[in-house]
Amino acid sequence: MASPPTPAASRRSRTPRPPKQWRYPLGDERDYLRALRTQAEAAVLAVERYVLPVLPVVLRQDDLRNIPEGDDGWFESLRRAFMEALGAAAVEDGKAQGLAAMVAQRVERYNREQYHRMLRRAYGVDVFKAEPGLARMLRPWEAENVGLIKSIPEQYLDTLHGRVVAAVRRGVSLRDMTTQIRETYDLPRKRAELIARDQIGKLNGDLSEYRQTNIGVKKYRWRGVMDERERDEHVAREGQEFEWDSPPADGHPGKPIRCRCWAEAVLPALDDLDALIVH
Repeated sequence: MASPPTPAASRRSRTPRPPKQWRYPLGDERDYLRALRTQAEAAVLAVERYVLPVLPVVLRQDDLRNIPEGDDGWFESLRRAFMEALGAAAVEDGKAQGLAAMVAQRVERYNREQYHRMLRRAYGVDVFKAEPGLARMLRPWEAENVGLIKSIPEQYLDTLHGRVVAAVRRGVSLRDMTTQIRETYDLPRKRAELIARDQIGKLNGDLSEYRQTNIGVKKYRWRGVMDERERDEHVAREGQEFEWDSPPADGHPGKPIRCRCWAEAVLPALDDLDALIVH
């Protein structure tokens, strides 16, 4: 008669316990948003300092329906004012790179902690594997976010310049133009919010996919926050299984814009993992 399995063998072959929720890095999102809001407020302040003061001079000039030639026309005065505003609000390359790198490192560390917590709960042991592709995944995210950080004042001031030129040519009064300009101050603030929420979700989702597939996980269950912000199609996916090689139409959890959903790994038996087991 065969002898009973050893405790170690039994533990290796058992079905893993259900993992706890892989938490979303909300604190990192908030910190990133706080930093990006600083850039948005710098753009608003630059408009107040450089653009609004030149409007009375611009609107006193003749023939506002046409764009004059030369360096002393209203169009050139506005262009110089906006260039000064951009110079004051622009984000230096080094500052943007430092912020993007810091955020990437914090989200990576948070994701790693969630990953190992999930594996320890599931198997009762520590599971490790080298992650040679991690840096190659983080670098593009950092580069993209450098551009996004710098775009907050750049995009806003470029858009506002076009609106102001059009308003001048329409003959909008100084009072109305000032009001209309101040009504745009939420544009860079909302862009900062969109970038923070969208990019943290994407990075967290990418890290989860990389780490799960790196140890041989083939499938996951879609999990969401399930609050009033959850989009209907994501609510409908709750608990459904998807393969990492076959994403839904709008992508894996975290990939759709502002997505806070997460992938609950469908874990294999411990001895089927492609990783190092540490008891």
